[in-house]
Formats: sequence, C-alpha cells, structure tokens
Amino acid sequence: MFLSNYMENGFLNTLRGQAFAAPSQLFCGLFLSSPGKSGTAGTEISYVGYQRRPITFDIPVIELNRVTISNNAQLTFAQSPVSAGTVRFVGIFDAATGGNMYLYGSLTEDLPIMPNESPVLLINEVLFFSIGDLSNEYKRRLFNVCRGTSLPGFAPHLALFNGNPQVGGSELSGDNYARRPVSFSAPINESGSMAIIRNTARVEFARPTSNWGNWTFTALYDAPSAGTPVFLQERSVAKTLNRGIMPYSEVADITAGVG
Repeated sequence: MFLSNYMENGFLNTLRGQAFAAPSQLFCGLFLSSPGKSGTAGTEISYVGYQRRPITFDIPVIELNRVTISNNAQLTFAQSPVSAGTVRFVGIFDAATGGNMYLYGSLTEDLPIMPNESPVLLINEVLFFSIGDLSNEYKRRLFNVCRGTSLPGFAPHLALFNGNPQVGGSELSGDNYARRPVSFSAPINESGSMAIIRNTARVEFARPTSNWGNWTFTALYDAPSAGTPVFLQERSVAKTLNRGIMPYSEVADITAGVG
C-alpha cells in the first residue's frame, strides 16, 4: 500500500522546517478503482447508507528495514440495498467526505458488494508498510501521524558514517569534522512514483587535516549533533577520508524521497 501525495509532501516539508499536523480523526473509504496518489482519481463506492468508517491504527511494528501499521478494530460498513460493484481499493482520509487522503492501496482479495450485505474489513486487514532509505525511527514517526502525533519541522544536517547508524555505525571524526546543514527544494511529485526533494545549495565539509576514517554510509540527521537519522544511504564503494580529501555535494546531488 502507498502514501498519498499529501502525506509525502507533508513529511518532506518537515525537512524544510514546516510542521506536519496530525489529523484528529481518519476515515476509511471503499473504492471500485484506485484513488491514485492524489486521492481524487478512481471511483468511491456509492449506495444508500454508505459512509466512510472511522479507522484507528495499532502502534507501528518495526521488523528489520520494514515498518507496518494496521487497523486495530473491525470496520463494518452500512448494508447495501443493491449490488454496488466490487471493492478493490481503500483510501484513508481525514474527513468523512472529501478531505485529504493519507494512505491508499489495493485489497488482497476483491470484495463484491451484493444486495443486503454489509462490507466488513477485519482487524489487521487494512495494513500499510514502509521500506526504503527512510530510517526505521522516521518510518515509525511518519505512520504515527496517522495515530494523532504531529511531526515538527527541523533543519536537516548531512553526516558521514562508518557503518549503518541504525545498527552501531560510528560517525566519522577528526580535527575539524562537523555535520553540514542542507537546504531543500519544495517537494516534486513524480508521476505515479514518489515525492522527492533536492538540495538547493552546495554542501561542503571542511578539508581534513588528518584521517577521518572509512566512509561507508551517508545520513541526513534532524540535528547538527546527536539527534536521530532521517534518511540513510550506503555508499556503493567505501571511501577512506584521509588528509586533504574534502567531501562535498553539488546542487541537486542529494535527493530524499518517500512513496
């Protein structure tokens, strides 16, 4: 299942200092065809008595590099008086009608709506997961927006590591090593894919005057020191940062995205 444009943009804008406010309530809608990332495509089911149902989610579960959430209560929709079509998708919105869509996806099994039947989605049947370069902690925080916890904006900083920061990696150090601030563009919604942001200015570390160590991972952190990794990326080839080797990234070299 997938993040909507609205949720992708809201999250990525936190890396531009803008808070992402959590909704007070979320609602699950049933769709005959995909609502798409905009939330306005597809066809929501329609019959006398149909309404989106309030939905709440369990605490996110972290398993290796995957974080999941699922509904913690059964969703029972109003009985349909007619054959109303086959539900193939769900969308999660912040309003009973209209509103902003946060998540969407296809059902594992089609759900035909027959006369005098009430559509039901069982506990844990509405399941969403996140993988990719976003850190596990920020995957958890992103999903917790759907559980009422807002995300504050922050100033991201680029950090260099030997090893994965999530599993015991060590940040490089040396005479004048320091994380470097990164400024980002507004999110770009790539057609049918993820939203991305790119750095708007060159990011340049000081030139080492001694050995900083072996650089195997690059991380975006939410603070200039300490803090929590937001995005992580392993280098394809490790690089030893000896005296005089100055790491830098040109404009648009740093891309962060969720989808």
